[in-house]
Amino acid sequence: MKGPTWFKPLRAAMLAAVACALLAGCTNVALYSQLEEQQANELMGALLAAGVDADKGPSPSKNGWEVRVARADFPYAMQVLASRGLPRAQYASMCDIFKKEGFASSATEEKGRYICSLQQELSRTLSRFDGVVEARVHIALPERDPLGGNTQDSSASVVIFEQPGASVRDRETDIKVLIKDSVEGLDDINKVSVKFATVTAPPATKPSGAVPVALSSVSPLGIGIAAGVIVLLGLIVAFWGRMRAAQPKPAAKVWNG
Repeated sequence: MKGPTWFKPLRAAMLAAVACALLAGCTNVALYSQLEEQQANELMGALLAAGVDADKGPSPSKNGWEVRVARADFPYAMQVLASRGLPRAQYASMCDIFKKEGFASSATEEKGRYICSLQQELSRTLSRFDGVVEARVHIALPERDPLGGNTQDSSASVVIFEQPGASVRDRETDIKVLIKDSVEGLDDINKVSVKFATVTAPPATKPSGAVPVALSSVSPLGIGIAAGVIVLLGLIVAFWGRMRAAQPKPAAKVWNG
């Protein structure tokens, strides 16, 4: 049994309103929060260049910035950022490492702070090389003989995570020389080992196709709006039906021919 013709436009309006309300409830999700502005801008640049619609705003904690994308773009966005080593790690500066909290420090603490700061300074320098996603430097400084005897030479190992297609491997000698000249007691370039690893590249293009919207991705506000629209339209339909039912029907014409 077909419904009255006047109900069809209202039914279409109800469906459209519900769809709009549900879509409005699908808010963006945060990729990273509490970022420095430079970090957030680097993320925005990488995502927009990869075709991911992203936006930047203050973090809810009021500490730093937050980068958000649509829930459907979240997996691809994470792949894009991982392939570029973003957000870049925040390295402690030499002054931060050597900041003393007490009145005196032991020789072991002083040496540990020195090695840690030197490793981070060199890692930060190598991370700025073109094609380098991330760099790690590990330094071994042997204990000096207080009596002036022979001691072992210093050594260092470097791990470079490079972008696909990058030519960082061609600069292995430059990397070894940089480390040798930066580490005390490291006079032999052969005591510096460098290993390379290529990070996994993201898909060449952004995945296409509609992604079903899960109920968990709909905000409570969106669900409330949708429910309110449905109730309101239901009341309108009911009121309109009563109004039509209350209208007097025209009297049937009688043919007297």
